[in-house]
Amino acid sequence: MKNILNRISVIFAAASMLLASSCSKVNPVQDTELLLDVNASNLHGNWSLNGINNEFLLDGSYFYINFDRSGEKFQIWENLTSIPSTFNHSEGTFKLYTDPELGVYIRGIDNVKEEWSDTYVIKELTRHQMVWVSMKDPTFIQVFTRIDTVPVQK
Repeated sequence: MKNILNRISVIFAAASMLLASSCSKVNPVQDTELLLDVNASNLHGNWSLNGINNEFLLDGSYFYINFDRSGEKFQIWENLTSIPSTFNHSEGTFKLYTDPELGVYIRGIDNVKEEWSDTYVIKELTRHQMVWVSMKDPTFIQVFTRIDTVPVQK
């Protein structure tokens, strides 16, 4: 398995390049939707990366993440750094931390003990959507949408 630290950096760099040619805008969380507490129970389930920095992913590109509150585990499937007909898969554990000024942030470590390349503040979480902001670069914003199933071979 590739070094997850480098892989996630490459994934997000590739996603940024892919997004440069896209014109569609990502809708922000609706004001009328109830914000949830950020905890493992409310993160539990499947999520699709909908957009980065207010731009949708290009057609055919994807990044899915599954959170399992039992044991605070994650799985990621993505094709942002591979041939479109193939995908990369990684899994490991995540941990939520609370900072009085920042709020709740998330860190992950894969099964070969490599940490994610960044830590993310979860700024908004609803039943249908969540927004992550990079702690290294607060202008790097990711919007995820909850999905029923991950549409990739597991």
